[in-house]
Amino acid sequence: MSKTFKFLIDVHSHILPGIDDGPGTLEESLTVAKIYAKTGFRTVVATPHCIPGTRWMPEVSKVREKIETVSAGLRNSGFLLRIQAGMEVAMDPLVPKLLAEGRLLTISDGPYVLLECPFQRLPLGWEDILLDISRMGYRVLLAHPERCAQLADEPGLVKEIAASGAYVQINWESLLGLNGRYARKVALAFAAERSIHCLATDSHDSEVRSPEMVSQGREEMASLIGERNLSRLMIENPHKVLMGGKLEDLDPIAGLTGDTPTRKKWFLLS
Repeated sequence: MSKTFKFLIDVHSHILPGIDDGPGTLEESLTVAKIYAKTGFRTVVATPHCIPGTRWMPEVSKVREKIETVSAGLRNSGFLLRIQAGMEVAMDPLVPKLLAEGRLLTISDGPYVLLECPFQRLPLGWEDILLDISRMGYRVLLAHPERCAQLADEPGLVKEIAASGAYVQINWESLLGLNGRYARKVALAFAAERSIHCLATDSHDSEVRSPEMVSQGREEMASLIGERNLSRLMIENPHKVLMGGKLEDLDPIAGLTGDTPTRKKWFLLS
C-alpha cells in the first residue's frame, strides 16, 4: 500500500443519519462521508446497530432508504464514495431466525454477517450461534472482539474464537491504543494468532470517532503490523468480503505473542 491511501474499503461504519448512535443529520453524514473520500476510501459499508428485542432494530427498507439519501447527497457534491448496505447485528440466539425471515442485512447483500461481540461477556452458547449461522450458508465477521472484557480475563478464548470458523474485524482505535490498554492487548493477541482479517474504523461522527483516524494513525499501524498486512486488512480482505470470498490470514508479525495480561479493571468507551 502506497504512502497515499487508495481505494480503501471500510466494512464497519455508522454513517447513516438518525438511525442509531451515529450522525444525527444528513449534513453530518455527508461530512463523515467526505472525510472518508479524502482519506482514500472508495467503498464504505453502512452498518447501523441491530439489537434484537430493542428499539435499535431498524427495518431493512429504512436502512436502504437512508443509504440512497446519503448516496444522492454525495453525488450532488461530486464525491466518489460508494455506500453499501449492512448491519452490525448483536450476537444473539435470535440471529439465525431473523436471517431466515429476511429481517437482517448482510454486508453488501452477500454471505457475510457482521456480528457484534458483546462488551462484557460472550453469551452462553456463543459457539452454537456461530455454528447455526454457518449452517445456513453465511459467514461470520466478528466485530471488535478485542473490546470484550471476558477476552481480557480469559486469553485462551482468543484461540477458541480463532478456531471457531469466524473471521475477525478489529477496530483501528483499539490497535492504536485509543480504547485502552486491555483492548489493545487483546487486539495484539489476535494479531499474534494471525487471526485478524479486517481493520475497520467503526466510525460514528466527524470528530471523536472519525475515519480521519486512518490518516493520523497510518504510519504507526504500518510499523506495528507491516505494510503487507495493512493492505490485506484494508483493501484485499474487505474486497473479498464484498465479493463473498474466503479471507486471508495475516502474515507472521515478528515480536508478537498471544499472551495478554490478567486485567484488574476494564474501562469502556461508548
